[in-house]
Parts: sequence; C-alpha cells; structure tokens
Amino acid sequence: MLYGLAKKVDEPTTRILGEQGRWDQREQQHTKAAVGGLGERVRKRWTSESVDPFRRIFFPETRPMNVPMRSWLPIADGPVNPEAVEVKSPAKMSEIIKAAARFFGAALVGVCELEPALIYTHRGLRIDHAKRRAGEPITLNHKYAVSIGIPMDFDRLHTSPSFIDGAEVGRLYLETAKVAVCLACYIRELGYPAKAHFHMSEEVLHIPIAVKAGLGELARNNSLITQEFGPRLRLSTVTTDLPLAVDQPVSIGVQEYCNICNKCAVNCPAQCIPYGEKTVIRGVERWGVDNDACMTYWTANRSKWNDCARCISVCPWNMRPGWYHKVTIRMATMGDWARRLLLWMDNRLYGEKPKPKVEWLYYSTKRRDERLRVVDKDLKLVE
Repeated sequence: MLYGLAKKVDEPTTRILGEQGRWDQREQQHTKAAVGGLGERVRKRWTSESVDPFRRIFFPETRPMNVPMRSWLPIADGPVNPEAVEVKSPAKMSEIIKAAARFFGAALVGVCELEPALIYTHRGLRIDHAKRRAGEPITLNHKYAVSIGIPMDFDRLHTSPSFIDGAEVGRLYLETAKVAVCLACYIRELGYPAKAHFHMSEEVLHIPIAVKAGLGELARNNSLITQEFGPRLRLSTVTTDLPLAVDQPVSIGVQEYCNICNKCAVNCPAQCIPYGEKTVIRGVERWGVDNDACMTYWTANRSKWNDCARCISVCPWNMRPGWYHKVTIRMATMGDWARRLLLWMDNRLYGEKPKPKVEWLYYSTKRRDERLRVVDKDLKLVE
C-alpha cells in the first residue's frame, strides 16, 4: 500500500463550533419531495413510477414486494441470545467485529461512540409515511456505532446523471444493507443488542458517523471522502451495546484540497454546491449544500435519470483503482502546491467538465444530451 499518510486526530477535521442540533428525518430531502414539501410538481415526478426497471427493484414504487431490500427489514433488529459472550478486551472485540463485517462484504469498517447528535429525532422516511408512523420519536440508546462502507463501480458511476449510475447506487444500497443486517444478527448472537441501519430502515446519520469512525473526511459536496475510494462509497451502520474500542478520526488532506477545488460545484447540474468558504450549520463548520435544489434536479427529467451523483463522479479523489490513485492521494497530503498540481492533472486527464461515454446492458450515454435507451414496461427497447 502506498497510502499510510492518514493522520489520526482527536477530533474530526470538520470542526464543531456550537451546539449540534439534532435533525428531524421528516426534513430529509427524499421525504420532502415525496410528501409535497418541494412543491406539487416535484411530488408527482418523484412518486411516479420510473421507466427504469432497476429503479423499481431497488426502491419501492408500485410493486414493493419486487424490492429485495425489503427482505432485510424484519431482521434489522431482533432477539438477543441470552447467553452473552464475555468481552475481556474491547480492542480485540473490535478486531473481531471488523473482520466479520469484511467477511460479509464490507470494504471499510470503523467504530465510534454513538452521540445524540448522530441520531434523528423523529421518524420520517417515505416508508414511515406509508405506514403512518412518520413523526414518531426515535429512541436509540446504543453506546457504539459501526460504520460500513462499500465502493461503487468507477465506470458506471461516471455516467451520472443516468439510469446506469442510478442502478449502481441502488445495487450498493442493497449490498450495504445486507452487510449491516448480517453483522447486527451476528452481534445479537454474541449476546448483545444490535440494530442495522440502511437506506430503508435508518435512525442515524451515516456520514457523520463514518467521519467520527475514521473512514474519511467530509467534503465540499457533503459526501464522505476516503483514502481508498474517494467519495465513491455507500454506507450503512450498525448500532450496538457490545463493548468495543473506538477508532480515531483521520486527516487525509480533504479540507485543504476542497478549499482550492470547486470541481463538484462547477459540474453540479443544479448549482446547489457552494463555492467559497464554509459556514456554521447546526453547530458544524461545513459547506452548506442546497439539498432542496439538488432533489428538485433529481426529478427534472425522469425519462433520463432518477437521481444524480455528478459531484461524486467528477471529484479528483474519485479515480480508478491502481498506482495513479495511490500516488495522487499521497500528493494530496504533501502541501498546497501538490494539491494544485493534482487538480491540474485531473483536469487534463478527465477534463474540467467530463463527458461520460459508457454503454452498459441496454443503456447508453454516448452523449449526455442524447436520450438514454431504456427498457419499457413491455421489455421492448425504446429510443
């Protein structure tokens, strides 16, 4: 490995400068779009059935029983083995839990203490509204959170916004859900309570937990950036009372790099990512993304896309695995001159405004302004 330059720090590089207000899940942008919080036009578009069958199997729409992720919901939480194993060393147990997570399919795993600011105040997912439990208070008293990360495919993600990258995002939501559920079941069989949190069943904020658990740093676009995969990652979380040793946050140069790089802001179709300096939002110093504008763009043309990950795909930290990525990440920690050189090199290799050219299955993005070919309801190709 050529990494090795991640510096462990006592506090996350995203500074806490005031009281952290907790977040009501009903204010989450997917929910707001579904219940009319972003306007009737957005609600109709967001709740209409997608023409893309991948979308329909990864996210509940008209036929929720065709959504495999639903199978994980009944066992996200469950009974605890009454015969608990004795934990003599929380550090050793953390090693065991991380190894188990990797066995189930995780690429990155970290542990942190679960603070109240990392927990939603009230239920508010779209599924909660459907089951008439939106607004119910969330009570989660677990002591620890295990953050789980799995990378997305580089080429498919680089088609964003399209049905191709949307399918990849959905696939990884399914994979991260599987790992979280399996790990939670494993911990419960050790005799300790554990709950899996994933896309359709979550009570916690995944990215702040991942930052606190040492997986990476918070970036300008409010995504997590890691040494190994940049922002090309999907997350899930397991909360538990199993005694564990926690990890320290890391500094890998993301804050300094994002200070000089606006590539995600330049390439954002909705122009919802800010240029310039950070601001303090609910006690946290970070860049303030306009989530409502982002979500509105997701629904702008559902004949071509269902969502957007453009800010992730164009990020200079998002590179194909290999020696160039490892050397580049080393450069990002060496100083301002190296970071500016990295940005210049990324613009030369991929362009300041990259234009993806990828074909996958029956889908094509030869030109971003070309209508994507999809499979219609009768499974006939349409242009």
